[in-house]
Amino acid sequence: MTGPTRKLLSAKIHRATVTGADVDYEGSVTIPPELMQAAGILPYESVHVWNTTRGTRLETYAIAGLPGSSDICMNGAAAHLMQPGDRVILATYTFVPEADAAKHRPKLVFVDQLNQMVHSGPEIAGPQRREALTP
Repeated sequence: MTGPTRKLLSAKIHRATVTGADVDYEGSVTIPPELMQAAGILPYESVHVWNTTRGTRLETYAIAGLPGSSDICMNGAAAHLMQPGDRVILATYTFVPEADAAKHRPKLVFVDQLNQMVHSGPEIAGPQRREALTP
């Protein structure tokens, strides 16, 4: 990349439920491989974790869980800040050339309380959000 860049959201798994917390593991966040693929998150990629239950934030790296699982497990030191049942947002960022920034679209994955993908696509904010999410 040459020239100015912008740091933009690359991927997000929205409001996943933490299913495990293992202080004795070396570190990372375990994510189902299907959710990683849907969001475009790679194994060992840096991941920001925002806990919407407790208000804590941290950065770690992703590791793939077992195929077909719904496990979101906080490992190592992160397990002190996040516990099973907490709702979290998992996000990655990328650097985009300034000239391409307006066209950039992150991969957004929305899950239910059982970590099953509900839909993917753009975020809807504001008053129209509730109407858009109502079947």
